[in-house]
Amino acid sequence: MKNNDLNIVEYVSGTRKYRVTLVPGRRGRVLVEYFRSGSFQEMKPFEVGAEAEYDSFDPSGGWGSYTGPIVSIGKKTVTLKTSGGGNKRLKAEEFGWRNVGQAGP
Repeated sequence: MKNNDLNIVEYVSGTRKYRVTLVPGRRGRVLVEYFRSGSFQEMKPFEVGAEAEYDSFDPSGGWGSYTGPIVSIGKKTVTLKTSGGGNKRLKAEEFGWRNVGQAGP
């Protein structure tokens, strides 16, 4: 793997920071790191085929998630199979906050 084969995206929202490292390709991988108030909190790896959240809902006062398998990992996005059979492409930033640490942008 060459250094230009991976992409690192950082997303900051208040005291929360997400660092998403994407390694695109058929056997692609994503590593999401979560920090709060500057302190490391959690790290979670994903690969093609892994289950991840692509959307959420509020069924009468409690949050729920729509999840599906990761079908591809690009340089800036992660694509998941939806429950309806289609695909949902998430930017790296959204994939990070949806799948590690406290949800919500």
